Amino acid sequence: MNPSVPFRDTFWNVPYWAQVAVYIGGAVAVALFAYGVWQRVQLWRAGGPENRFDHVPERVRLVVKHVLGQVRTLSQAYPGVMHATMFWGFLALFMGTVLATIDYDITLPLFGWKLLRGTFYLVYETVLDLFGLFFVIGLGMAVWRRFVVRPERIDPTAGFAGVLTLLFVINVTGFVMEAARLAVVKPDWAPWSPVGYGLGQAMLGVGMSEPALRGVHLGVWLFHAVVSLAFVAIVPRSYFMHLVTTPLNIFFSKLTPRGELKAIENIEEAESLGVSTLEEFSWKRRLDFDACLECGRCHDACPATMAGTALSPKQVIVKLKRHMHGQLPGPIHGTLIKADELWACTTCMACVQECPAFIDIVDTIVDLRRYLALSEGALPSTAPQTLQNIQRAGNPWGLAPAERLAWAEGLGVPIMEEGKEVEYLYWVGCSASYDKRNQSIARALVKILNAAGVSFGVMAEERCHGEVARRLGEEYLYQTVQQENIEAIKQYRFRKVLAHCPHCFNTIKNEFTQFGGTFEVVHHAVLIKELLASGRIRPKKPLDATIAFHDSCYLGRYNGIMEAPRDVARSVPGLKLIELPRNRERGLCCGGGGGHMWMEVPSRKRVNIIRVEEAIAAKPDVVGTACPFCLAMVDLGRKVAGVEDTLAVKDISELVADSLELDGQPR
Repeated sequence: MNPSVPFRDTFWNVPYWAQVAVYIGGAVAVALFAYGVWQRVQLWRAGGPENRFDHVPERVRLVVKHVLGQVRTLSQAYPGVMHATMFWGFLALFMGTVLATIDYDITLPLFGWKLLRGTFYLVYETVLDLFGLFFVIGLGMAVWRRFVVRPERIDPTAGFAGVLTLLFVINVTGFVMEAARLAVVKPDWAPWSPVGYGLGQAMLGVGMSEPALRGVHLGVWLFHAVVSLAFVAIVPRSYFMHLVTTPLNIFFSKLTPRGELKAIENIEEAESLGVSTLEEFSWKRRLDFDACLECGRCHDACPATMAGTALSPKQVIVKLKRHMHGQLPGPIHGTLIKADELWACTTCMACVQECPAFIDIVDTIVDLRRYLALSEGALPSTAPQTLQNIQRAGNPWGLAPAERLAWAEGLGVPIMEEGKEVEYLYWVGCSASYDKRNQSIARALVKILNAAGVSFGVMAEERCHGEVARRLGEEYLYQTVQQENIEAIKQYRFRKVLAHCPHCFNTIKNEFTQFGGTFEVVHHAVLIKELLASGRIRPKKPLDATIAFHDSCYLGRYNGIMEAPRDVARSVPGLKLIELPRNRERGLCCGGGGGHMWMEVPSRKRVNIIRVEEAIAAKPDVVGTACPFCLAMVDLGRKVAGVEDTLAVKDISELVADSLELDGQPR
């Protein structure tokens, strides 16, 4: 090799016996790694079947975006930069090791070609040095956050201290080896390794001789080799396993709509209803548990946790993970996870939105709820009465079915007829049919549809679709009412279903399909925006007020509709739109989802009160909503907070309908 050409001298200053030892140690470490991974895979495969091998290109794109790109991780500033810096640094160092192996063990002996030489080698050295430095900086950020700042959501345990120490030792010993080599060899290109070169110059500056430098190099090289190979061997048996499980979990993540819960097939004949034992979880759900980073992002985002209920989504997954590994024995229900934890969930999906490992936390909670509801009959609070009302009267209040269309009196609302086609079947939902406050949403929407000349009709046979039953785990009731509703809908001719309730919208759009009801569904915010854009309606009456829009979980996080309601609000003359501190994908739940509209959950402070306090701090005149649940919960919250005279709450349809009137005349 031409000494004037920069190249990687793989085993500089390393005796032959040490070279042989590192190859033997490497083989052992890789074998232990492979065996450990195989044991994990066998543990996952002991779960039930689940098809997650479809849409491979889309799954690969998710891995590229969220593993290599760290997009979801970077959605939070400090922890995102911290983790991304460590990950990219680790990835660069790993790729550097791979290239070094290819260089010395493949291209050189097989083809007589030195890969790491010349300009490519110089760039290789610079990149590895800089990314190694970034890695150390990231480790320092992690130590500061976990052991000095110590946010509630993370655990400053000795185990994590050991993890960070091991990574620090591996990286720093690599720099010391490089520094000693450069200090002895003194190549012209040494500054291309800025960290190693600087450290080497410091060694020379303190008077270290060549024998001393060679001794330090060999001693550190041996120590570095032992520690690095030990790291490879222990990955499957340690926290480092997330380097494997997280990319796998993202690859196998849920691609069906977020708002679609898996149905219990052949429920009449199903042997198990819900989940009560580890064996009843699918292989993917077991992988979920193993993929948990214990970062606590779900804990911070959870409205039930904020409210001081028994639920911490992090603890639910961590306990199931440790139970799977035999560290927490005993039955899942009652011992491992208390019923109060499960019933506290509002199914808002904030935890799933934040999870960097794409764990289906809400789906797991609902599976556990199903066992309590279907096998134990252990529904909480007033939930049993609510479900009885749905079964008996077709609505959660138990009011007479004949009163469902009372809200439409005097409006001339058309009733669907067989053989007559309309553009929209307007699904009114139970809240706007029976709740006095929410009836104004339906009346406002009818006014808008009439003003725009939209052809629509409502269905006399409409009854509750039982979404609350499904979220509470009562899948049998849910499937029963679904079939009835779908059969009723199919007898009419229409182009699209219109829903103003996000819970109705999500159910009809994403879950009716499981039972043969595939319809195109439009939320009223989207339709109103389209009517505005086409000029079919023109708000004219000014509403001089400041409005803060509250995002519905089932509209925003579940179905990605966040801008349409805001655009509708902006269309009203005089309205000034501001944002609440938690908005869009990170909007705070109103506290009404997951069955909470119809049951009491013990808490320190109710979720809707927390949300109203945020609204009060933002100082709007109006809180805008696009969901009857949200309207009801915020309305109640402002009354409890004593601000009903200074803070209004309005659905966007009400705002537009009010603005369509000028001097009392419809426009």
